[in-house]
Amino acid sequence: MPTYRVWYRNNEEPLEFATPGRISEAEIVEHVLEHERIERGASNLQELVASHNLAPVRYTEDESEMNAIW
Repeated sequence: MPTYRVWYRNNEEPLEFATPGRISEAEIVEHVLEHERIERGASNLQELVASHNLAPVRYTEDESEMNAIW
């Protein structure tokens, strides 16, 4: 079970969650949207991140190196 730590909006504390298997970057952003109670709507993920000022979105998987999404 991978553990993800996701930073967005330059928050000091990450959103942390575990999944049964590896997930895509789009699914990671979906977790952020759900956590922030933002409805997905018809926009693509990049537009949602921009319109809700979530950037920069960065994450680690099982304490791996930092990855940037947007």
